[in-house]
Amino acid sequence: TDVAAIRMLAEVAARLGLTVEAENLLARCLELSPSFHFARQNYAHILNLNNRNEKVLQQADILLTVDSGNLGYLNLKAVALSKIGDYENAIKLYERVLADNPGYSKIWHSFGHTLKTAGLTERAIEAYRRSIVLEPNFGEAYWSLANLKTFRFTDAEIAEMQKQICVDMLSEQDR
Repeated sequence: TDVAAIRMLAEVAARLGLTVEAENLLARCLELSPSFHFARQNYAHILNLNNRNEKVLQQADILLTVDSGNLGYLNLKAVALSKIGDYENAIKLYERVLADNPGYSKIWHSFGHTLKTAGLTERAIEAYRRSIVLEPNFGEAYWSLANLKTFRFTDAEIAEMQKQICVDMLSEQDR
């Protein structure tokens, strides 16, 4: 019944790729302590990994009642809206979040995915590029542009990627 220990055990399970087990542990944790918001945030993230999007929305809404301006919670809700095909509301939420907080590259990146999936390719390109401007070493944003298949990098973008590859502190994932 130690909710902190259950949450930590769920984190270990998640790191081992045992996301169903992590989901079950976090659900139990919240049964015992519904106000353990850090566990609820972990639960929402695991639900997202397990593509249980309606439940993600429920958890995000609970978290947002506690902290309505939390960027992580808002992003999580926008991701879930996008995954269920509610692109209109996902885009509106991203636009609202980014209007107030334009300096978050990963949120611009997520917004780009939603725009791409909604068929708004030019806007997706703008969002991915904004992500790169904010975080020039964010390899996934470059990959997202390349994954559009019809996109062509400018000479300046190619030069920037080559520059970033030479950075010693670049993570393997970004490389």
